[in-house]
Amino acid sequence: MVTNLGSRTIGKLVSIRNGQIIAEISSDLGEYVNTLDGINFVGEVGSYVTIHDFDRDVIAEVSGINEELKNGYQKFEKPNSVKQVALNLLGEIHNDTFTFGVTRLPRLFMEINLISTQELDTILNVNNAEPSVGDSSSETYINALSIGKSIIFDNYQVKINLNNFFGYHFAVFGNTGAGKSNTIARIIQKIFSKTNRSASGAHIIMLDSNGEYDKAFNRITVINPEIRYRNIKVGNSGDSTETFQIPVWALSVDDWAILLNASEKTQIPVLRRAIQIVKAFHSDNSEIINKLKNHIIASTIIGIATNSDSSPSSSDKMKSLITRYYTDELNPQTIMQLKKPVELGQKGKKSRITLMEAVSTYFGQFVVVDELIQLCQNYICEADLFTSINQIEDVVFDFSDFIEAMKFAVLYEGSVSSQRVQEYTAPMVSRLQSLSESAMGAIFGKTVFSTTADFVDHLVREKQLVNIDVSSMDDSTGEVFIRVLSKMILDFQKIRKQQTHIGTKLNENEEKEIQTESIYPINLIIEEAHRYVAENRFHSELGFDIFERVAKEGRKFRFLLGISSQRPSELSRTVVSQCSNFIVHRVQNPDDLSYISRMVPYINKGIIDRLTYLKTGSALVFGTAINIPTLTEFASANPKTDSDSAEISKSWFHLKNKTD
Repeated sequence: MVTNLGSRTIGKLVSIRNGQIIAEISSDLGEYVNTLDGINFVGEVGSYVTIHDFDRDVIAEVSGINEELKNGYQKFEKPNSVKQVALNLLGEIHNDTFTFGVTRLPRLFMEINLISTQELDTILNVNNAEPSVGDSSSETYINALSIGKSIIFDNYQVKINLNNFFGYHFAVFGNTGAGKSNTIARIIQKIFSKTNRSASGAHIIMLDSNGEYDKAFNRITVINPEIRYRNIKVGNSGDSTETFQIPVWALSVDDWAILLNASEKTQIPVLRRAIQIVKAFHSDNSEIINKLKNHIIASTIIGIATNSDSSPSSSDKMKSLITRYYTDELNPQTIMQLKKPVELGQKGKKSRITLMEAVSTYFGQFVVVDELIQLCQNYICEADLFTSINQIEDVVFDFSDFIEAMKFAVLYEGSVSSQRVQEYTAPMVSRLQSLSESAMGAIFGKTVFSTTADFVDHLVREKQLVNIDVSSMDDSTGEVFIRVLSKMILDFQKIRKQQTHIGTKLNENEEKEIQTESIYPINLIIEEAHRYVAENRFHSELGFDIFERVAKEGRKFRFLLGISSQRPSELSRTVVSQCSNFIVHRVQNPDDLSYISRMVPYINKGIIDRLTYLKTGSALVFGTAINIPTLTEFASANPKTDSDSAEISKSWFHLKNKTD
């Protein structure tokens, strides 16, 4: 080791040809030198060097190393061979500002120098990591968050620009056991560990797919009492953690299709109709809704009365219909005035009968079919009323209401299309009934909230960190849960933004102030994202995929995604392409490596190759939050997540119980 705290020069340029830069390392240097910034390895692949010019500092990366032999000598015969390094020019520092690219190539025999901590800070744009608040030097906010130590530069703390990381979508990739969960937990712990000017304005929702984060988060409020943490165990009723329901009335056609595995051609149309029907019968929009209710009831009665089923069977259907679904105009007690009296079995002849009597059979037959159809035709209206139903939001109903609407929808679709609808949809109706009786079905309920805005506001307001444990859910239920939650948050943020612009013209400062108070940012981090944010998951009835919409539009409404996955190649390409920052742990699958290379075009093959041999806990960090790709070693979360690798030997080889 050479100790020369005053000099960082390690060699000089000896070749500049066709864009390839070669430098020769000074023969009197060993493997490393000791500088004011600590111990620095000489010529390490992946390290940076500085080439000082009179008006700038050129920054280059060591991309390769080679031994150059002097004439007449053998390999490794020191000091008669010299070390040469290949350099990749990155950019230059001018007036304390780093920019990518170089204005001109360096010149032959210019010296190369070990990069300093100050220069690294300038490159990474983290010189002002904690600005003061007002005139107080003791109170600061975090502008650049320290996330770990550099693997290349001794004791150098790698920092990310907080605005550019959490103000954009980000992704964390890596093989199982490579350290993804630890990285996320560590970053969040660092955010909330600051007690002076705490991150009380943060609203981070963690979708915990494996139930591993509560252990890492539950002491945050002890460390920092200003932070409020909430742990929610979805679908759980057996422990002390908080139970949780998602509004069943917030589910879309797509969501129901996933839950019920509905076929596109025969079952999804019935699902769509069921949602229209349940909205119609539970909406407060009385005038239009009443017309539609009458239309649905009348159309269904006509369809049942004119089909080829037996009279008793048709009668039972109509009785069930008008008993469960009725209006002031069409109900069991609606009076029908007949042109002439009819014989109603033991009731004798009557010229005024109720609708219930009209849909009943006497001696196995209907007696007033024509009059019944004529009555119902008076209530048939424009079909475009269904369009108005689709525009109605936040119609509150429970699971049983939807089941009834589904049965009604089957009858209605059978009346206006094929009589075989009931046969086609029977498996789906059966799955719906089974779901309602299962533990998974209990996840969806009416809830105490009447709007999606109330639901989301209750979830995140005055809560800086919410961990939602979905580990007890199956994949389809979990996907629907996360889809619905994402859509509700996006709608909530849109409403908030619209409210700030209604009726008032705001200047830029006023708008920013209002947004800070009412349009608070919400960051949703999804673990095991390949299970939920998959490529070509299904054809959306809504015309869009909610995760792709959030990826494209979420940022302007201050709703940001974080996705974590061990299989990036299975994720939605649209979502990944909208991510601006990446933390990539060890990845060895060729498909995943190729996918990362294609989706993130500004990283070269050399960087991609590094990903295959990173040790656990180390990752390559790159994106808008950090100027240059940086190999980073993340410290262990404290407390750790509940995701430690299984100790097979201890599990297999243990003392036998004496009672055995």
